[in-house]
Amino acid sequence: MTQAGTSIKSDNNDIRIRTSLIKDIYVEQYGSASPLLNGILADIADLYQGKWESHQACLTGYHNLGHALDVALLTARMIGGWNKLADDDHPGIDKNLFLAAIAAALFHDSGYIKERGDDKGLGGKYSFSHEARSMALAKSYLIREKWPSRAVALVPDIISITKFHVPLEIQGLFKSKEEEVIGRMMATADLVAQMADVDYMKRIMDLYEELDEAYEFEGIENLERKGYKVFSSAQEMIDGTVGFYENFVLPRLKQLGRMDQYLVAFFGDGRNPYLENITANLSDQLMAKRNSWQRLGDVLKDLGMATRDQIQAALDRQNKSLNRSEARDGLSTQTLRDTIIAWMEGSLIADKCLGEHLMDMDVISPPLLRKGLLHQILPTEMIESLSRRELMVLLQISMLWQKIGRGTWLFTQILEMTNELLNCEGSHILLAKTESQEMLIAIPTGPRKEQLDGQTFPADKGLAGWVFSHGHPAIVSNVSEDERFDSAIDSHLRGTVETRSILAVPLHINGELIGVMEAINKMNGGFTGHDMNILTLIANIITVSLESVFRFREFNS
Repeated sequence: MTQAGTSIKSDNNDIRIRTSLIKDIYVEQYGSASPLLNGILADIADLYQGKWESHQACLTGYHNLGHALDVALLTARMIGGWNKLADDDHPGIDKNLFLAAIAAALFHDSGYIKERGDDKGLGGKYSFSHEARSMALAKSYLIREKWPSRAVALVPDIISITKFHVPLEIQGLFKSKEEEVIGRMMATADLVAQMADVDYMKRIMDLYEELDEAYEFEGIENLERKGYKVFSSAQEMIDGTVGFYENFVLPRLKQLGRMDQYLVAFFGDGRNPYLENITANLSDQLMAKRNSWQRLGDVLKDLGMATRDQIQAALDRQNKSLNRSEARDGLSTQTLRDTIIAWMEGSLIADKCLGEHLMDMDVISPPLLRKGLLHQILPTEMIESLSRRELMVLLQISMLWQKIGRGTWLFTQILEMTNELLNCEGSHILLAKTESQEMLIAIPTGPRKEQLDGQTFPADKGLAGWVFSHGHPAIVSNVSEDERFDSAIDSHLRGTVETRSILAVPLHINGELIGVMEAINKMNGGFTGHDMNILTLIANIITVSLESVFRFREFNS
């Protein structure tokens, strides 16, 4: 039987599914359906849809019914994970506390909804005061629907600790450990559900519209005087996402006791899909600032060299060319001279790249294609951030790669140069073996390199598995605090050698993801975004050189 609520991908835009998942978790925990739960789920939907006599429909684009249900579902999942542990440190959360936690989650942002007769704005004006309105609305509802008296007092108190503009205050709010646990869980869910939303970046536009209305309603100078951060644009919010997560969300989650850890117990497979989604969102944001790894078509479009329609037409031509290439018999030449002549005449390579098709279509000229390729591989802003020493080492690595056919000893020396450049303990290449769904450790450097060489592990495990499956780079400053890190695999592979920090980037050849390149244990502090830039440049140099080797072998096959 599939466990209730084990997918967070298919239910993001479906209110009915999220509602059903919450009910299923309750039944799994307590054995039967709850009229109170069924009633509040139906009533909260009516509230947000404007069916209450006292309130209009919710008009805010970010804090809507979907967000309320996301927070409620995540809260239910954490409670389910907690109850699975069932030991002295984890006393069971009973059904009454479960219901109180869900009620708090469902009402926690109801303060954005305008009352009947309120004709100013969409509700965003309440951004800095919605918690008090939410608490009052929840209390009046619970009294009207004759909920237990303890829930009437408890639910508003839980909502109160979602005030993220002020220091966290929990002392004295709750009468038991179990009450405090559900309070911490609901406040955690409010943060995690927001950051894990697959549309998080897109929805920041909606969030900024709400804040902009509040700026006008409250007054920017007044808000700044009270210590609130005032954003000038949605782009400023987007640009600050990584810093917001590192400097506010993570510290607040720690203050709340990292209640999201109980999602691992709930899902039961050693994973926390919410954290994976957060990491993907943050990686997307990091990658958005590093257009060196965009596809060539995107680069040409961003530079104004080609339109979307022109790029699509060139892609269609490229696909047809590739089909013809697969159908033709392989060519064989007797001498290197003959091979080079055939290559120059174009008889060996029928599968032209996108840029070449755009040149054939007279969309771009060779100089423009050259500019686009260089911008793709070596963007100006990245080159300007490199020191003279870093540029010199990268040049040396590029020159050495021209001799890659000399053997794997040269490959090892280039990785050793990478270690010196990044000031790290070791590095290695991980190649994906698609037939066996494994990652093969190739050319390891650093401690235990002899034992690591040729070892394999499942392609979906560990940080390397995450980077390979998502196609995003990753920086882990402390592996003990990152759930993507698989300590069991690491211990098996590296023995007593401790892994402290990891930097990993994907390896692509001609658009195909073939593996991962990792650097291990920064000597002084943690890996940085600048280190990621350097390692990605080296990965690009490696894959371009490997592609050239493969093509050369094809010429002579």
